[in-house]
Amino acid sequence: MNYSYFQVSEQSLEVEFPEQINVEENELIQDIARQLIDQKAIGVTGIIPAYHTLTVNYDFDLTSYQDLVDQIDEIILNANQDKKTGRSIIELPVCYNLEYGPDLQDVANYGKVSVEELIKLHTGTDYFIYMMGFLPGFAYMGSVPKQIAMPRLKVPRKVIAAGSVGVAGAQTGMYPVDSPGGWRLLGRTPIKLYDPSNPVLKYHSGDYVRFKAVDETEFKKIQVEDQKGDYQLKIIQEGGENNG
Repeated sequence: MNYSYFQVSEQSLEVEFPEQINVEENELIQDIARQLIDQKAIGVTGIIPAYHTLTVNYDFDLTSYQDLVDQIDEIILNANQDKKTGRSIIELPVCYNLEYGPDLQDVANYGKVSVEELIKLHTGTDYFIYMMGFLPGFAYMGSVPKQIAMPRLKVPRKVIAAGSVGVAGAQTGMYPVDSPGGWRLLGRTPIKLYDPSNPVLKYHSGDYVRFKAVDETEFKKIQVEDQKGDYQLKIIQEGGENNG
């Protein structure tokens, strides 16, 4: 796989792969990041994986640009792309309606499908989490079926409710907190995605998310259970299944 190195600053380097949204490429980026963390790489002070790049911050008193390049080259050389990595699939309930998803009909019109068909299309794919960013807990995931990959709004909304689920071109994601945003909203999850008092996320880069359609009665039931701490997300592991 082709890749290049760039010195971003005197204490930061970037590994750049071909500019594309590609699961295999991003899994390699996630693997490099994970191995640098697991190996407690000397001098590394921060690791930022993105769609097709990996930024590594380091202390030049403890390591050097070339030492890190050599270490990353070795990880890439030894990477086994065919090896299963035990990814988790997190099943996330979503209520798709015009109250929670004001763009539901517009996206259906864009895809020349009914709202019911749109929901089946959106829930019929397991979405890979390429990177986290923008907000704590905001997962950039793909890829949305081309038929419903409607571009984001030209004028972003000033406020989007926490839990809102939307699409922006080939990407899909959930707003973990109230926020401005320009994604096309399809529905909302009753799950509290981010709690600043307990910022442990239920999903991470490299995981998959599977949306499950629920009606409003079930939405409210799950919301109450989640607020009490009684609701458990369904988590499917490669080779098995468990609830977490």
